[in-house]
Amino acid sequence: MAEIIRPAHREYMSKERLEYRYRTDPEAGFAFDCEDGKPIFKNPEAKKNYEWCKQHPEDVECLGVVTEERSCWIPALARCECGKEINLEDRYYGCSQCPHCGRWHAIGGYEVNPPEEWEEDLEPDF
Repeated sequence: MAEIIRPAHREYMSKERLEYRYRTDPEAGFAFDCEDGKPIFKNPEAKKNYEWCKQHPEDVECLGVVTEERSCWIPALARCECGKEINLEDRYYGCSQCPHCGRWHAIGGYEVNPPEEWEEDLEPDF
């Protein structure tokens, strides 16, 4: 069985953006990353686009600072029986293979037989 170093967990992130939308097409527009409610520009073109938006309120509507909330699942980190660190991910029916020694582990950390030795065929018949 692989030793769990860090259990699987969910990480939450948020990102602020100042958003502008075209008045004629609400699905299109501009978004500028923000820090402390103020836009930051990663390149000169972004700054030019921001200035254009401020100068053309008849074309674009400022939606203000919008916060995007996201989360992602971080797989468990484990130490394989071979001594190498691995992520216990759902790569194949809840299992993954150690890239160093080839052992197969379920996401709970216990070792399983390689898929070619499984008795039940999990692939759908077409």
